[in-house]
Amino acid sequence: MWFASDKGVRLMIDTGYLLVIIYILFYALIGITIIALSSIIALVVLFCKSK
Repeated sequence: MWFASDKGVRLMIDTGYLLVIIYILFYALIGITIIALSSIIALVVLFCKSK
């Protein structure tokens, strides 16, 4: 990228890092939601069986 200015290269790198961070946070949120829902369901099943 010798033809691009330093500011443009820095902007592209920052945007790429930002997109990667957003993807990681998004998929982490989905994973945490799935884990939380499955653990709630497991607790409800155990609670109902113990009664």
